[in-house]
Amino acid sequence: MKNICTIILTFGVISCGQVKRVDTAEVKQLMSDYKIKKVKQEEIIDVANTLGKSISDKFNGELNIECADKITLEGTEIELIDLSLVTPEALKNGKIGEILEAYKYSKEQKQLIGDNIQKVNDTLYLYSFPIKTNSLVYKNCKKDLGFIIMSKKALVKSVKK
Repeated sequence: MKNICTIILTFGVISCGQVKRVDTAEVKQLMSDYKIKKVKQEEIIDVANTLGKSISDKFNGELNIECADKITLEGTEIELIDLSLVTPEALKNGKIGEILEAYKYSKEQKQLIGDNIQKVNDTLYLYSFPIKTNSLVYKNCKKDLGFIIMSKKALVKSVKK
């Protein structure tokens, strides 16, 4: 009888002593990330435009960066492109190739080029923007175009409801 009581007491102590504390704030954040949201296409495009415009304004302002083909700014990857170096193979790259071709044609015709957002496929959006010739990025890197590829999942998460 004494052995049974000792065993039960031992199991009781072991089972109660190994409780891990859970960070409830982190769990609540994870739960809200996985919550199903009903989001309209317009809301996704608005969020993409807001993010793209803020990055575009920084690139066309006084942003001083080291030259590279891909730059990460505020957790977003931006690809910088020199339109004069775009190859015919790059123009065959589906939707992105069409956008490159349109920008290249507009530049050759000396037309005004503006910011643009396109849905590449069901999961990706492409925000493209010209880099002004008087900006520091253009003066340092000689790149005329910026591409921001955004995932639909990240855009939906950033929609405020």
